[in-house]
Amino acid sequence: MPAALRSPRPPLPRFAVAWLPQFEGIERIEAFRARHDPASGDIAAHLTLVFPFATALKRLQVETHVQRVVSRWPPIPVTFRHVRMHGNEFLLFMASRGAASIAALHDKLYTRSLAPHLRRDLPYEPHITLARYADFDRLEAAMGEAEGAFGGELGDVIRDVTLLSIDRNGRISPLKTIWLHTA
Repeated sequence: MPAALRSPRPPLPRFAVAWLPQFEGIERIEAFRARHDPASGDIAAHLTLVFPFATALKRLQVETHVQRVVSRWPPIPVTFRHVRMHGNEFLLFMASRGAASIAALHDKLYTRSLAPHLRRDLPYEPHITLARYADFDRLEAAMGEAEGAFGGELGDVIRDVTLLSIDRNGRISPLKTIWLHTA
C-alpha cells in the first residue's frame, strides 16, 4: 500500500497515577492555583505518584499493576508545610511528614511493567504544584503570596489514589479510584 494511503497510527494511550487531596484548606490551594497554575482548569490539586506516560499496555494491565502495589500499602499520613521554587518555573507545596513513605510508594509503582517509564534523571520529591510561570518575576511574586497564604501546615491521610488517562488533546480523566490497604 502506498505511504500516502496508509493512515497514521493512533497515539498510544497515556496514563498517570495521582492522589487528589480533600483535606481541610484545599479550597485555598485551588483558589491559589486558579490564579497561578495554567493546569488548574485541567486537574484539581494533586500529588503525582506516576507521571504521565505513553504505553502500549492496556488500561487493565496498568490498573492491575497499580492495584497490586497500592492495595498492599498502608494509608500514609501526610503534611504539607513548605513552599519552594523549582527550576525557576514551578512553585511547589512540599510534603514534609509522610514524604519518605510517598517516595517509597512512587518507587514501588515504577516497578515491573511501569519500570521503563521512570525518569531516573529527575529526583522525586512529593509535592502539590501551586504555580507555573516562565517569567521569573511573576514566579517570585507568586512565591511571596504563597508564603503568606500557606504559612501553617495542611495535613491529611492518603487512603486512595486515582488512575488517570490523558487524551491526545491533554484532557485528563479519572479512570478508577484505588484504595490503599485497610486492615
